[in-house]
Amino acid sequence: MRFIVLLALVVVHVVWAEPLRVASLHPLLSEMARRVGGEEVEVVDLFPRHGELHRFEPGARELAHAARSRLLLACGKGVEPYLNALRESFSAADPPVRVLELGEAAPDVMTPEGAADPHWWNAPENMKRAAYMLAMALGEEMPEKREAIRARLTAYAQAMDALTREARLALAGVPAERRTLVTEHAAMCHFCAAFRLHPVAVQGAAVESEGDMASVAQLIRELRRRGVRRVYAELREAPRFLQNIAESADASVGELSMDGVVPGQPSYETIFRANLRAIREGLMDEQR
Repeated sequence: MRFIVLLALVVVHVVWAEPLRVASLHPLLSEMARRVGGEEVEVVDLFPRHGELHRFEPGARELAHAARSRLLLACGKGVEPYLNALRESFSAADPPVRVLELGEAAPDVMTPEGAADPHWWNAPENMKRAAYMLAMALGEEMPEKREAIRARLTAYAQAMDALTREARLALAGVPAERRTLVTEHAAMCHFCAAFRLHPVAVQGAAVESEGDMASVAQLIRELRRRGVRRVYAELREAPRFLQNIAESADASVGELSMDGVVPGQPSYETIFRANLRAIREGLMDEQR
């Protein structure tokens, strides 16, 4: 009888020791969960390794993985148009899956076209805000682990603050007349707001049309007037229309990870610093 009681206690301890299962719809959110949650969480990546952010939608396999999780991390701000249907479905699960839109922690920043830029992760301060929101949710699920979560949150927030200082220092020498950041679509407005740059988007956010010839000609004149020397595409081969506009404006084409998705999924710091180097080079007309 004593052996059975001891065995039961061991089984209960093992169950309690199991990490909290957290599903994620974006690689950067997965990394954040691992860094803030530590060994207390098991992160399930739903986003495919070579997926495209604005084309991805979870299928049956991903949904099955998410349904066995306690938390589902989403970018929010319209990045996942399927999210409302997902939330309704998971609210009926047993136990229900809590959908956490971490983008709610970030303030809205408007694009030049007057829409809210959903790419909030491109400013480290927003990542810090989202990490606080995540830590609060993890603490609610695992109150006995709050102290450890808080310590990791502090380390993560300090890392984001260091990136902010690094970017301010790197861009401090860019003269006012050169502080225009031109991108393929309006995905760097949060970065521009954080570091006092003027965003110009060749396309509106998530818009596929290339615009009429009059609009293109006006854009080229604007780029020339502002002295733009580089325009940026997402981290892939630049579309032909963007190359044509760059050539007409006497500018080169660079690459940025605007969607925060990179094969191999390096750390947020790696992605941010690569973007920062590319932006500084373009604005300062380096390596031209």
